[in-house]
Amino acid sequence: MASAATFLVAACAPSITVGVNTAPDLQTAAYRTFTWELPDQFPTGDPRLDNNPFFVRELQNAVTVELAVRGLREAQGETDLTVHFHATVRDRVDVYETDRVAGYDMSGYATSAQIVHYDEGMVLVDIAERTTKRVIWRGWMQTDLSGAIGNSAVLGERVRRGMKELFEEFPEHVIAKGMQ
Repeated sequence: MASAATFLVAACAPSITVGVNTAPDLQTAAYRTFTWELPDQFPTGDPRLDNNPFFVRELQNAVTVELAVRGLREAQGETDLTVHFHATVRDRVDVYETDRVAGYDMSGYATSAQIVHYDEGMVLVDIAERTTKRVIWRGWMQTDLSGAIGNSAVLGERVRRGMKELFEEFPEHVIAKGMQ
């Protein structure tokens, strides 16, 4: 029963889109530690998420876990890297011509359109060299946050899943493993 419920939740979870940009001249095994910069003071576009300490903590924890899995550890003081994020939420309306997409010929008939309204959330994570502030990696994750912003459990799961997918694209060859 529990595995069926887990499957059902996973099957109904909204899709997550990720993308990355990596500096082309990264040195192999160059980094071991990171620290966090202060979060943006800019509004996210949704007052429920602005200055939301739960969201900030969940996002930072998820990124910290993903970097630790890859061999980077969080430290204080003189670190190799800094991590910074930006988050936005905006209303989205998508209209799908369901019959046309399914391949039906609807010429001569009024078309049936499906309208979907949702909260689109986007998180951009920058990882930069601490001393030069040169961004070496930028990743972004985009997903439907409808029903998640007011629900800590759902929001936390969405953030963790998004960061996991995002950091699958992180260039592990730049991490100095075993030199801590």
